[in-house]
Amino acid sequence: MSTILLATLAASGHVNPCGPVAAELTARGHRVLWYTGARYADRVARSGAEYAPPERGAFVDLDRLTDEHPEFLALPPQARGAWFTEQVFVRPVPGQYEDLRTLMARHRADVLLADSTLVAASLMHELHGELWATISVAPLAIPDPLVPPFGKGWPPGGQPWRRARRRYAEAVERRRFPEPLRLMNVIRADLGLPPLRSSPFDANLTPYLYAQATVEEFEYPRARLPEQVRFIGPLLPAPPPSGPLPPWWPELAAGRPAVLVTQGTGARDLGELVVPTVRALRDQDMTVVVTTAGASHEALRPGSLPANVHVEPFLPYARLMPHLDAVVTNGGYGTVQLALAHGVPIVASGVTEDKPEVCARIAWSGTGVDLRRRRPPEPLLAAAVHRVLTDPAVRRAASAMRAAFAGRQAPRELASLLERLIETRRPVTAPGG
Repeated sequence: MSTILLATLAASGHVNPCGPVAAELTARGHRVLWYTGARYADRVARSGAEYAPPERGAFVDLDRLTDEHPEFLALPPQARGAWFTEQVFVRPVPGQYEDLRTLMARHRADVLLADSTLVAASLMHELHGELWATISVAPLAIPDPLVPPFGKGWPPGGQPWRRARRRYAEAVERRRFPEPLRLMNVIRADLGLPPLRSSPFDANLTPYLYAQATVEEFEYPRARLPEQVRFIGPLLPAPPPSGPLPPWWPELAAGRPAVLVTQGTGARDLGELVVPTVRALRDQDMTVVVTTAGASHEALRPGSLPANVHVEPFLPYARLMPHLDAVVTNGGYGTVQLALAHGVPIVASGVTEDKPEVCARIAWSGTGVDLRRRRPPEPLLAAAVHRVLTDPAVRRAASAMRAAFAGRQAPRELASLLERLIETRRPVTAPGG
C-alpha cells in the first residue's frame, strides 16, 4: 500500500471535507499523514490518519481569524483581500515548504495531496519533481476566457464587454495586490525559481490531478478546462451517530417551513447576517434555526429571541438538512453543497474570501438568491426567503442539483484517482483526455 501526505489549511471548511477522504484511503490500507494546524489534530485522528504537526511552518487558523488577528477587522473592506492573501497564503510558504519536504522524505510518501490554495505544495513539484495532486473545496479558480476574475462574484460569459471587463479587472488586481506577489517572488528567488507575473497562485495548478469537490452542474462552463481537472462530486459529512437533540426538534415536523441561518465558523460578527435575518423572520409562520459556532450577540440571548427562533452553537447538519425548506448563509462552500445535496434552496450573502464566488454560483445555477451584501437589510432578506420558499423555478433548480449530486461518492472517486496516479505517475485525465 502507499503513503499519502495530505496537507490542508487550518480551517473547519477545509479540514472537515477531507476527513471522509482520509477515512476512505485508510480503509483501503493506505497510510495517510495529515499536515495542518494543531487545533485540528483530534479531527485528523478521527479520520484514521496520522497527524503531522507543523515544525518549521505555521498556519493561520481561519476559524479564529478575527479573534487572533483583530487587525483584519480594523482594515477597510477593500484592503482585506491583500492582507488575507499575504498573511494566510504567502507568508507561511517558506516554513510550510520545509515541513512538506521533510515529511515527504522522512516517510517516503508516494504522493502529496494538497489544498488547492496551499502554495507550498507547488514548490515540492517545481523543485523536487514530487507527485502532487490537488483537492479543491472551494469554487474552481483556474482562469478561463469565459470566466470572470476570481473573487468578484461576477457572472460568466464570453460577450466582448465581459472579456474587456475581465482584462481590466485582471490589470487592476495586479495593482491591488502588489505586496503578496512581491513577497512570493522573493521567496521563489531565494529558492532559485523564476518570478511569477500576476498572482502568488500562478504556479499552483498541478499537472497530475486536480480534484474539484463538486459536480460540473455547479461550475461555470469553460472554454478550455485543463484535462487533469476531475469533478469528483461534493465532499459531504457522514451523518453523526444518534445523540441527544434539542427539545424544540419536534417542531421541524410540525408542517410549517423550517429555515436554517448560519455564518459558518469563521465569520464571528453575527450582526452581519444572522441577526438581520432573525429580525426579518421574527413571528412569521416558520421555524427559524440559528447556529452560531460559539459566537455571541446580545440580540440572540434567550430572553431576546422571537418565539419562532431557536439558537444553538452547533447542530448535526446532516440530520438537520432533510427537515429544512431553505438555508440563509454567507456562502460557506460545504454548507451550500450539503444544502443542495438535499435539494434545499439558498439565500446567500457573502462578500469575503471565496464567498462571493460561491454565492454567484448559487444565483447562476438558479438554486437560490445572491444578495451581494455584507449586511443585507431586513426587507431584502424577508423577500429573498419568501422567494426561495415559493418560487417553483428555484425549487426545481435545487431539486435538479440534488439529482446531480445523488450517487456521487467523492471520497471513493478521489481515492481511485489517487491510486491510479501513484501507479502510473502520469496525469489522471478525464475519459477521452
